[in-house]
Amino acid sequence: MAQDWLPSSRTDQLAMAHNWNKLLPIKEVEWAIPKEAWKKLDILEKTARDTLTLAQTSARNAVINQQVRTAFGELTDHMRDVRRRHFFMPPLTEADWVSLGLRLPDTTPTTIGPPTSVVTAEISYPHKNALSLFITPLAGHRYDNRADWGFRIYFGVLPHTGDISEEMMIERQYLRRPPQNPEELTASHFTRRKRDLIEFPYDNSGKQCFICVRYENSKGDKGPWGPMGSSFIP
Repeated sequence: MAQDWLPSSRTDQLAMAHNWNKLLPIKEVEWAIPKEAWKKLDILEKTARDTLTLAQTSARNAVINQQVRTAFGELTDHMRDVRRRHFFMPPLTEADWVSLGLRLPDTTPTTIGPPTSVVTAEISYPHKNALSLFITPLAGHRYDNRADWGFRIYFGVLPHTGDISEEMMIERQYLRRPPQNPEELTASHFTRRKRDLIEFPYDNSGKQCFICVRYENSKGDKGPWGPMGSSFIP
């Protein structure tokens, strides 16, 4: 597949290659272009041009068609390689970049807003002492691949009453009562997976876990809370 800077038509690819072949020998030292790079480009351009001319002036057949595909494949592969290895600013200037038929890099920072969509989690039971989450947007909420970059999963465990010390309550970050809102959930982690697994200590089996998920962008900005759910740990 052609890259966004590489023309899609073979005629335009030849035109770009021909333009490069005029510029690169002149700019060889200034742009630090190895001689073998532009010499190979010159040979590949001539081969592709001659092959295309043959295809256009003779009866097309499978052999000629394959020759054209091969010639242009080798030409465009080399052009991609030259661009990747040798075109940098500096030493190239913006004017040089444009002279090569390339778009100037977009240096305007992309604004990423905080997430606005809401997600929910479907809970299942993969094995003992674990809960599996399948995270999906809430109905009617659209996905934004920039703002909705990943998920922050909040959860908290409500222990059995009277069977745990104050020290363990603090160490395990257990809830002291059923949470009234997601902000009371004591633990969280970030993931980009839509399917996530929360594993608990062995002695948490049978305890109630409260879970809530919301989107988080790459800057750490968080979206609205999703619905809070709960489940008993198997």
